[in-house]
Amino acid sequence: MSVFDSGMQFSEQDVVEKAISILYNRKGIEKAFLITEYDRKEIIGLEEKDEQNSSCCFGKKNNVGMKQALGSDLLISYITNRDYEWPENNLKIVHRGEVIGEDVTDAAEIERLKKSGKYRIFGNIVIDRKKFKNVKYSFSAPMIVIDAKPCPEVEKLAFVSEAMIASPSKLTDEYIKSKLGIKNKDHIGSFLVGLNFGPYKNSLCSLESDACSDLIQS
Repeated sequence: MSVFDSGMQFSEQDVVEKAISILYNRKGIEKAFLITEYDRKEIIGLEEKDEQNSSCCFGKKNNVGMKQALGSDLLISYITNRDYEWPENNLKIVHRGEVIGEDVTDAAEIERLKKSGKYRIFGNIVIDRKKFKNVKYSFSAPMIVIDAKPCPEVEKLAFVSEAMIASPSKLTDEYIKSKLGIKNKDHIGSFLVGLNFGPYKNSLCSLESDACSDLIQS
């Protein structure tokens, strides 16, 4: 019998607890917690501020992943240490609809591209020399696009229709760490996980409802 046919009452809190439990099974995650609606609004403001101020030679930032996560039904954050495997290839530099650069996490691949002479290397950012040169003669600036990554382990949970991992700005990263009083440099990163319930939303007891409060306390 599925949870949908069991007649049991499930809450958003149940989903949050299960999702956090799953995240703790990932190597390198130190702390995971639910983002409140107050913090969500604060983070939205920080991300908007970051995009307004973050313009460089690569172009203006468009953190698509954070926008998707911040618009989700529930939001969880987690803090990582040095053992965490960071999401691969989630940043692209786009100019007039064409990808001219991207982040590469494989050190051997970065070295290979560097030796080819066809690319400019900035840390882990690899840019096509020829395509980047053409930007100089264009009236439109490139755009740094940061996408979300799927979180299949959480997405498998009952009632969850979609789960995504987003990389926050430095401003948001500092805000999240300050909420936890984290100053240790061993904690090197923070991420957000957005959960959507889709067609299952009405089947869940809301975190804000009285019925849910009674259920959680019982």
